[in-house]
Amino acid sequence: MATATKEDPDWSSLPDDMLFLVMQALEIPDLFSAGSVCSSWRSACSAVRRVRIPITDASPCLLYSCAADDPATATVYSPSSGVARHVVGSAHGWVVAADEMSKMSNLQALNPLTGAQVDLPPVTGLYHIESFSDEQGAPMYNHYYDELNYRSPSAYRPQKLRLLLYYRVFLSCSPSAGSRCIVLLLHRPDGQLSFARVGDDRWTRIQDIECRLWNDGIRNATYNKNDGLFYVVHADGSILTLDLNGPSPVTMKVFPKATRWDQPTKYVVLTPQGDIMQLWRYISDRIVDVSVVPPELAHEVFDPYSEMYTDDMELYKVDIDEHATMKKNHLDNYALFIGFNSILLVSTKDYPTLKPNCAYFTDDSYEDICLSKYNTRDIGIWNFETKTVESLGDVQAVHPWLNFPSPIWITPTLC
Repeated sequence: MATATKEDPDWSSLPDDMLFLVMQALEIPDLFSAGSVCSSWRSACSAVRRVRIPITDASPCLLYSCAADDPATATVYSPSSGVARHVVGSAHGWVVAADEMSKMSNLQALNPLTGAQVDLPPVTGLYHIESFSDEQGAPMYNHYYDELNYRSPSAYRPQKLRLLLYYRVFLSCSPSAGSRCIVLLLHRPDGQLSFARVGDDRWTRIQDIECRLWNDGIRNATYNKNDGLFYVVHADGSILTLDLNGPSPVTMKVFPKATRWDQPTKYVVLTPQGDIMQLWRYISDRIVDVSVVPPELAHEVFDPYSEMYTDDMELYKVDIDEHATMKKNHLDNYALFIGFNSILLVSTKDYPTLKPNCAYFTDDSYEDICLSKYNTRDIGIWNFETKTVESLGDVQAVHPWLNFPSPIWITPTLC
């Protein structure tokens, strides 16, 4: 082994107490980078992590874009880097987002705690997107509709495409698992599905799901680790399973339609007992007083006087065998977390500070968010017993957040 010199010092032999002191002062992403240098630094990093990030099994946290100029705030927007992202999903402690500032419309999976990033297939890896340049050489994208639709494509700049194209993303496991992680993408045309594994260079379209009208597609999904299937809920309440483990996707309809229209918004919930439930969320709108919209943002605001809000929620237990639903009035000792995140059902016995029989919700109406990026978001706690909305508290007054991107629930993880 070569002997260290002044010109080539052996940084791996630094005293443990000095390493610990230095690593305590690092930002979290830098701490994890330092831990990958060598075995002694990795050991020091682990010791610092136990002190600074004592996370084992974390309850859901609200990740939001903060209006305060605080570089230490762990939000989707980091003032130190100036990077904002359009968030379209979260699961297993990771968020999936499209970069708001770059000239691309590609998706990335990000761990907000560690700073880890995983690139997903490019937007041009979707079956109906192609790139080109305008007369000035700026990047543009053509968005084609279904092959049976003979309309000309719509042309979008990257900033507009990422808002209109991506609806929601669902993950089978942590993206840190590499190719074992399956990413299910819900996108335009309305309610279409494509999927990929981490490391793929293209998205695979799931073609045998019928979507004829603008409000006739898939609305939500969740992954069942027990059988390795995605459960997706249609706008009409019908439920399908997706097996994406083989060479070709296999779909199976397991529950017929429950409503005639796409309203209310529907979610599929899997319980620890193995039951399947549907959550129906009713959205209404009201007229509000708003401040004047800055002229440079006017093109991004459809109706500044209209505010969407949750008016009601209903729970139904789904009987697959009988093709029937049974209305439920309670969640027992559980709390739901819904929004752009993969839906979470959390035991309030494990986390006594959470309110049982409630749904913690954030705004996840992509149509409303895209048309009214700067309107107030729909956030609160729905009490199934009293059928009322309760406030999250004064958190927004203490840490004023921006209205875009919409706040999202995450379960912090170091993996």
